[in-house]
Amino acid sequence: MNEKKNILGAVSSVAVIMVLSRLLSLVSNQVYMSHYGANDLYLNIYSYAINVPNIIFTSIGTALSTVVIPIYVGHRAVGDYDKAKNFADNIISISLILTAVLVVLGMGLSFVLPKATGYAETEETYNFAVMALMTVMPVMFFYALNYIFQGMLQAVGRYKLPAFVSVPSSLVVILYTVLLGDVWGVKGLLIASVIGLSLQAIILIPPLVKEGYRYSPKAKFNHPDIVKAAKMTVPVLLGVGAYQINMLYNNTMVADLDETMVTLFVFVQNITVQLVLAFVYSVTAVVYPRLTESASKGDMEEYKQSLSGILTSVSTLLIPMTFGFIAVRETLLNLISAWGKITPDDIAKGSMLICAYAVGLLGIGFKEILDRAFYSLGNTKISALNGVVIMAVNIMLSLVLVQFDSIGVYGIPLAYSIACLAGMAVLMIAMKKKVGSFAKGLGLTLLKSATASLIMLFAVEALNLLIGESGGIIMRAVRLFVPVGCGLIVYYLMAVLLKITPVTGVVRKILRRG
Repeated sequence: MNEKKNILGAVSSVAVIMVLSRLLSLVSNQVYMSHYGANDLYLNIYSYAINVPNIIFTSIGTALSTVVIPIYVGHRAVGDYDKAKNFADNIISISLILTAVLVVLGMGLSFVLPKATGYAETEETYNFAVMALMTVMPVMFFYALNYIFQGMLQAVGRYKLPAFVSVPSSLVVILYTVLLGDVWGVKGLLIASVIGLSLQAIILIPPLVKEGYRYSPKAKFNHPDIVKAAKMTVPVLLGVGAYQINMLYNNTMVADLDETMVTLFVFVQNITVQLVLAFVYSVTAVVYPRLTESASKGDMEEYKQSLSGILTSVSTLLIPMTFGFIAVRETLLNLISAWGKITPDDIAKGSMLICAYAVGLLGIGFKEILDRAFYSLGNTKISALNGVVIMAVNIMLSLVLVQFDSIGVYGIPLAYSIACLAGMAVLMIAMKKKVGSFAKGLGLTLLKSATASLIMLFAVEALNLLIGESGGIIMRAVRLFVPVGCGLIVYYLMAVLLKITPVTGVVRKILRRG
């Protein structure tokens, strides 16, 4: 019982930090978007460029954090701290060497990628896009260190600071835009962003030092731990790589169809997808090492119970979030975004993007959890194959959907959402074949949660009509928070009526603490 409370406490604290960090990141996006305007061509080039190294490296970074935790934890668990340190030294050195190669390749691609977008139409915008991409590519060095350092800290039970890493980056961008945004413009924003992103790795060094770690350069490619890590990494790399190709393809396709929508596209991603991922990562950061431990002990009943509990609990949050985003899409954007140079047309476009992304939130969340569940079993191939499935569905569907005039560019996020749901279904079936029956009652919980969420949606929409429209800041807040508050009450009452235990249980715990 105490162990479960510790897990819940760790997940809760990390979730709060991660969500608040993502909200600050959202604020930083809003600050520069309202300052320069969502339609500013050079800001859209910035938004495209700053995401490319992240998209390229996330697959490698995820693979790194996935293999670091089991190997590092394994050595420390048996008291072999020297082996753990040697592995860390090797993985850091080798990763930096390989990242150097990746940075050089990325700089070469900087001349090619803009040609697939609308930014190649004039020499001025093409040159700016090339310069922007070349400026941000070296940030991959810090991405590499960030992923490794996070894995090492999580392996020793330090979850909170890794969840905090994006805060300094967001603060640097906000301060630059407010103080110097009119002086050096979007070019300066690029430099500020690179500085901010580098801090994500730098702030993790002091806690590692406090844990007793001291880096010693060594790069033994044939070391047994490195060979083991490489074997584990390749399938993860393929799976996550396919997923990231999706993101690069989507961003490039948007930049080609409407080169002034990239900033808005990224902003809505941060509101929906990234906020959900922040929550899910806070869950997996705590649970992944524990699933790995259950699997290594061969205690599959404990493993299945843990996985079932995670999926059931997360579903009761993601489903109402899906309906909630759809219900408050316009009022949300009107409150947080309709400032400065943001136009009503931007709000209308953003609202449609929110709807398209909201459709796939359950698939996005479940995919991340099930990926980690397979990794904890030492099986990385299934997730790799699933990544290819998601990529194929995403590309084919987006090519079809954008042809419809009534859908157009919104077919890109909609195809992504549908692809993630398809990927979730594949992983659920594969997990059942792997470990046998698991997540009993999940289907019924999903149905109950969807029913409660649908009624919540109707209630919120009715309140939206009653309150009407107003441009003042107070009325904007009222139009958002009153329906949201009532919607939460309706969802809880329906959860009580339908006996959705994870929801009622959490509320009871909160009331007891209050």
